[in-house]
Amino acid sequence: MEHFEHDAMATQFTLTIEGESTEYAENASIQVFELIDQLELQLSRFIPDSDISRINRMKAGDQLPIDFEVWEVMKTAIEINQISQGAFDIGVARHMDIFRASKQGILNEFEMTNALEQVQTEKLAAGIFIDPEKPMAYCVKEGIQFDLGGIGKGYALDKCKLKLADLGIETFTLSAGDSTLLVSNNTDTKASWQYSIASSKDKMDLELSNVVVSASGTFYQGNHIFDPRTGNNQLSSAYHRLWVASESAAHSDAFSTALFLVSEGEIKEMMAESDKIIWVAYSKDGNLQFLSKNHIY
Repeated sequence: MEHFEHDAMATQFTLTIEGESTEYAENASIQVFELIDQLELQLSRFIPDSDISRINRMKAGDQLPIDFEVWEVMKTAIEINQISQGAFDIGVARHMDIFRASKQGILNEFEMTNALEQVQTEKLAAGIFIDPEKPMAYCVKEGIQFDLGGIGKGYALDKCKLKLADLGIETFTLSAGDSTLLVSNNTDTKASWQYSIASSKDKMDLELSNVVVSASGTFYQGNHIFDPRTGNNQLSSAYHRLWVASESAAHSDAFSTALFLVSEGEIKEMMAESDKIIWVAYSKDGNLQFLSKNHIY
């Protein structure tokens, strides 16, 4: 088993390959990490000439052709935003900047609250249209800026899985920090990968096979969580931690973010509405709850 690490997208990607020679696995890791670096150039709002940065600078009436990869992520983000009724939202880059300024002591709590109210008002009045038929972005009215965050990292994992498949590598794990783990295995040679989830009173050992699991806690350390539906951080989640399994890392990461903000009833509704969610687990009052769509792990 070969193990490789790479820093990108403000996190550490970890790749473990089983059943390949050291030389072949190392060569594959180089190609995977090069792909991640290329995707970061396209998806990061902190790179001035990335497509996301260019979209964020659009003015009313502007239109912009965008890379296919950016288009794919944006469409997935819009899909999950609609299913979650706004609990997942990539249009909060300005909100995140305000939180960061507050944590750095640049803004006090009063200034932060006022700034959040202003950018939320501008965001709700703004409009960026992503063409569902072709990779184009149109600005109806400026005032919203995007940060792909976790869904961008998840998308990178999905693309890396395709790259490894092209290289003939079937059994591996690939993670983006502590939040998302993608596992792949040829069931003829490896039945599953071990994965554990735990709460303060409970633990569950799972057998994962060809699936992605993402976990969410708080967006920011502390008792409150940033809620994109309101634009402030006055929501207290009912869960200590929540996990979502999907065949797609982009979906698992985004849904884990959204479901952490909603009620147990809404979790069940979203599971019924989206065929992308395989199972959900969450820790509440120290106990684990597990919801599955007839899948056994």
